[in-house]
Amino acid sequence: MALALAAHLSPGPAHTADMEELGRLCGHTPHQTAELLDRLVTTGKLAFWRQGEDLGEVTWTLAGQAPGA
Repeated sequence: MALALAAHLSPGPAHTADMEELGRLCGHTPHQTAELLDRLVTTGKLAFWRQGEDLGEVTWTLAGQAPGA
């Protein structure tokens, strides 16, 4: 999951990707992908993540990066 997220980094502090694409890259269901993202927050690798209202887009910030920086 960390490698899939790294492949989708953008120039700003907040990064986005499609939830299904992340899951497909990792061989996981969207539910499993969400659980892995939660673990990355718990372990301090991500500052936060959230899923968009349409449930297709995922946004995250790496630990140590302020969302407004």
